Amino acid sequence: MKPETAHISADHLKQFMISVLMAKGMPQGHAATLAEVLVWADLRGVSSHGMARLSMYLRTIADGDMDPAASPEIDNRAGALFVVEGHRCAGPVAMKLALEEAGKRAKAFGVGMTVIRHTTHTGAIGRYVHAAAEQGFAAIMFNSGPPNMAYHGAKVQSLATSPMAFGVPTEEGPLVLDMATAIIANGRLQQAIRTGEPLPPGCALTKEGEPTTDASEAAILLPLGGPKGSGISFMFECLTGVLAANPILASMIGPGGKRWHEHNAMLILIDIAAMRPLEDFKRDMGELGSVVRALPRLEPDVAIMLPGERGAKTFARRSREGIPVSQKALAGLLELAEKVGVPPPQLS
Repeated sequence: MKPETAHISADHLKQFMISVLMAKGMPQGHAATLAEVLVWADLRGVSSHGMARLSMYLRTIADGDMDPAASPEIDNRAGALFVVEGHRCAGPVAMKLALEEAGKRAKAFGVGMTVIRHTTHTGAIGRYVHAAAEQGFAAIMFNSGPPNMAYHGAKVQSLATSPMAFGVPTEEGPLVLDMATAIIANGRLQQAIRTGEPLPPGCALTKEGEPTTDASEAAILLPLGGPKGSGISFMFECLTGVLAANPILASMIGPGGKRWHEHNAMLILIDIAAMRPLEDFKRDMGELGSVVRALPRLEPDVAIMLPGERGAKTFARRSREGIPVSQKALAGLLELAEKVGVPPPQLS
């Protein structure tokens, strides 16, 4: 039985996180942007990127890796291309600017493409492609960051678990795929450490490079599909950090081994209406989804679901009922509220 003893409404949780972030020097608008991304993840059931991440953001502020007051800027390139300079701001704040500007350029040129550099953790990147799909765009995003995964064949941290996300509009709403290039995402590892649950075999190594299923001993994640996941993550570093003139991995795993918390990303938006009528696209997506759902099932009692469909159902339920919080997580929120000096979150 899950230790879920309380529920917090999305609005109350968001307001609590805004208050905490503002107490740490973040402007209200930026705090609202960051809190919205975290709450969206919790509503979707992606608890590894929801309220559990708040402590990580506070830590990056305390360590000096994030400047809570920094604002990102647009550095223009040619036509549909531009760079978002983050100035070490909160990742979601830089992504909001990137999304808005990429949308404008996609409407003007049919496509908008940007690389985002010098930011901190961007949160659940599915949030951004979901928002783009709501506006009628097809969206592709991936990012790179500090190494926490092994390059295939290596037994040391040498790649990021670089996630990728894709989003398209449908008649039922955005269809989103959001996944890491590791067998399990780092957020899931951190969640397993908090809950004490074992990891699946073959997904992590200890700091000595030995296989382990003990989350508390896991220090190095392994790539999805071996050389395939490894190669994808490597190319994401090439197309984000190197392309944006802000390489991360070489300086961290090379001589000197510099360490800091920083992320880069690429976002591509395609204006579907510039290719074909949007409603026709949505209709065809509906037909495709219906065909896939009707496929003969490997397990008769287990429904075939499209990417992100489970998260969408969880979002609808938690929007009504509130976000479940375990006793341990609730104690952590109450302790944080007292420490920072803000009102605790109200329970539903």
